[in-house]
Amino acid sequence: MSSKVVDVSSYQGTIDWTKVKASGVQGAVLKIIRKDLSLDRQFENNWQGCTKAGLPVAGVYNYSYAVTEDKAKRDAWKVITVLSGRKAKIWLDVEDACQQGLGYGLVKIINAYQTEVESAGLEFGVYTGLSFYNDNLKPYADQLCFHFWIARYPLNKLMDISINPPEEKKPLVKHPLEGWQYSSKGRIPGIEGNVDLNLWYGRLEENGVDFQGNPYPVPERVLCLKKTQLHGNDVKWIQYHLVRLGFLPAENSNGKNNIDGIFGRATDKAVRQAQAYFGVAADGIAGDVTIYILQYN
Repeated sequence: MSSKVVDVSSYQGTIDWTKVKASGVQGAVLKIIRKDLSLDRQFENNWQGCTKAGLPVAGVYNYSYAVTEDKAKRDAWKVITVLSGRKAKIWLDVEDACQQGLGYGLVKIINAYQTEVESAGLEFGVYTGLSFYNDNLKPYADQLCFHFWIARYPLNKLMDISINPPEEKKPLVKHPLEGWQYSSKGRIPGIEGNVDLNLWYGRLEENGVDFQGNPYPVPERVLCLKKTQLHGNDVKWIQYHLVRLGFLPAENSNGKNNIDGIFGRATDKAVRQAQAYFGVAADGIAGDVTIYILQYN
C-alpha cells in the first residue's frame, strides 16, 4: 500500500492546500530551512495550510551542506528549534556535491545529525538520489539504521497525480524504503508550476495508528531494538500483525489470547517465521526492518 505525497519549498510559492488535497494528494513533506539556516520562506504558510486542509505532514526536510559532525549537529538543532515542539519526522537531504567522496566520514555526519534528532524525541530519515545512495551510502549499509526516501525518475515527462510510475523501477535499497520520489515534473491543482511527486509507504497519521487497522500504537522507537527491549503494547502491536499474517495463532493451546504483550517463545518463533518468509535475517529481533515488513505487508 502507498499514498501520494508532494514535497515542496518556497520555490512553489503560495500553495492552495485545499485544492491540493482535493486533487488526491494524501500528504506533504515541507522544506524547513535554507542553506544559511534561515527559515524557508513558505514553511510556516505550508505547515498552516496543510493543517487547515487536514493534510498530514509526512515530515520536514533539510537540504544538507554539512561536511563535519559539528555542522550536522548545529543544523539538526536549528530544525528542532524551528519545529518548536511540533511533531514531524525530520528528513536529512544528503546529495550535495560537497558530500561526495567523504567515505565513512559521511556516515559519521549522518549519525551525528540522527542522534540530535532522536534525542529530541523526533523521528529521523535520509533523503537522497538512488545513484548517490549506491555510490556513497550502500557500502556502509550496516552502519545506517533508519528509513530512506529515495529519488528515482523513470518517466521524464509532465505527470498528474493519477499517473503511477512503473513498479519495476522502484528503487532497491538495503534499508526500509519509506518514500519514492518518482517525478520532479508533477502538475497539481493548487500549485503553480512543477512539483515533486512521491509514493509514500510510511504512515501519515500522527496518532500512531497504522492503516492496517492495528488498534495498538506503532512502537515509538523501533530502530535496532532487541526483543528484550520490547514490552506491553509494543509487543501487542507486533503480535497483532503476526496473527493477521498467519504466523501466530490468535489463541494458544489453553485458549488464551496470544496478543498478550509478552515476547515469549511463541512470539519469538512467529517473528522468525515471518522474517524467513519475507527474506530477512531470521534472528528473532523485532527491529526496524521487521517492524517495517509487518506493517506494510
